[in-house]
Amino acid sequence: MTIDEGRKGGIRAAWEVLGRHDPASARDVNQALEATRLAFRLGDRRLVDAWLTQALALAAAEGPRETAKVHLAAASLDQSAGRFSGCQRHVELALALAPDDAVLRKRAVDLLHAFGTRGQIENGTARQTGLTEEAEALVRRARGKSTSDDPHGAIRDLLAAKHIGDEDQIWRIDLELVALGRQHFGFLDVETLTAIGRGPDEPGRKAEIERALHRRFVAPALDHAARLANRAWDALPEAALASLAWRLGDRRREEEGELPAPRDLRLRLLARLFPEAMLARLGDPEHHAPPPLRSSARHRAKVLQWSIRSRSPAEVLGEFDAILRDHPPSHHPHAYRGELLLWLGRVDEAEENFRRGLALQPRARWLHIGMGAVHVLRGEHAEALACFQRSIDCAPAVVGPTLYGVRGEAHRLRGDLPAAVEDLARTCRDTPSRVSAWVNLWLVEDALGHAEAHDAAWKELTRRAPWLLADAAEEALGLALPAVEDNHARRATLEHALRMLRGNRSSSCVTYFTRDGELRTVFAGG
Repeated sequence: MTIDEGRKGGIRAAWEVLGRHDPASARDVNQALEATRLAFRLGDRRLVDAWLTQALALAAAEGPRETAKVHLAAASLDQSAGRFSGCQRHVELALALAPDDAVLRKRAVDLLHAFGTRGQIENGTARQTGLTEEAEALVRRARGKSTSDDPHGAIRDLLAAKHIGDEDQIWRIDLELVALGRQHFGFLDVETLTAIGRGPDEPGRKAEIERALHRRFVAPALDHAARLANRAWDALPEAALASLAWRLGDRRREEEGELPAPRDLRLRLLARLFPEAMLARLGDPEHHAPPPLRSSARHRAKVLQWSIRSRSPAEVLGEFDAILRDHPPSHHPHAYRGELLLWLGRVDEAEENFRRGLALQPRARWLHIGMGAVHVLRGEHAEALACFQRSIDCAPAVVGPTLYGVRGEAHRLRGDLPAAVEDLARTCRDTPSRVSAWVNLWLVEDALGHAEAHDAAWKELTRRAPWLLADAAEEALGLALPAVEDNHARRATLEHALRMLRGNRSSSCVTYFTRDGELRTVFAGG
């Protein structure tokens, strides 16, 4: 059987075929790269390194430009595996070999952007800049998905753009979200549309009711009123604002808002009523007047937290002090720094930050969830469940998968397996990119002897986090991922994966540490 035939076979068969071939037998660069990619998909770092070394050796005989292309292919694999240091190293080597290749340079920028670097490639090195172009590309793709009747995919692209856009862009993206929601679902706010984008592809009952009401009553009225939107920008009487806000369900408080938003109530209400008209006005160069945006502590803290994927912990943690100085009443910097400290495994420091946040805002549900996670990591299960209940008491209408995921883990560790399955299955359904929930779900389903359920969880994990599993299998058992076949080996692999995740229970920025202390990222799949 040849390598190409192995690539078309099952995982185990392909791995055995690839292992029988000597990299020195590769006929050309393309064949060596194909074998490298196959080894990567199979999760065998030893074979990846062996075939990549051969690809580079063959490319060197063809000249620097061919070698640069191989380095860029290697950077792409490291990017998929969440290895920022490896990706950056190969990018820099590629650019040093082909500094004038504009196509290669653009691809290099895209690869590093995946880690949240605000970098442009200049003179062969990565430097600081914004991610505006990538965010705009996601917005354009969302518009295409919306017109091709894929509203859930469009919402997911807009949410991804919000994670990397600047504050002015996020204001526009929120307008895009509301306009898209108006078109496909009804008169929904950003928070509800975010829940739709992160959850199952079928809209909930609320969205169905909103859509029916919108199409029957609201849409005709808004169409009739749209021509007045530009006048209303300036002319809506101040006395009408409070009543209109109440009727539209606007309960926003400055520090509790969903990422950056206009400070002016007038702009916020008009954005909800006439998002299309607002977008058209913002896109008109003759009448463009940027709305007065507040500098949101929450947005700044979240962006800073995500930068851990490509920066040192000391550097990232130190920059939270500036946000606290600018927003002394805000509990958000304490919450995000506390969560980041959990990701780093620094539990005592995380607890200190959560307590500082609760001193400022005792009813912040996220802070109570964070305190519960602290107790879970310490093995204090009763205390953890009490914290989760306090979070529910603070905001019973918005209990979500973040709480269910970590509460399910507490139930599992406490021995309440039915309760654990209920919470964890709900979390995996609603936020399927939450890797820690899938790991915990496999462990509890295995403990219950549910073979079909734990096989399904393992399949999801190998699709969503293959290199976390590959790294865990290598560290815990000295095995490549295809060799992890029986339940005993899988349990050992997943228990070690949970240790590598430390305190990261995120659904959108999943990080883990290797034995050598290298931080890696699991990019959301599926």
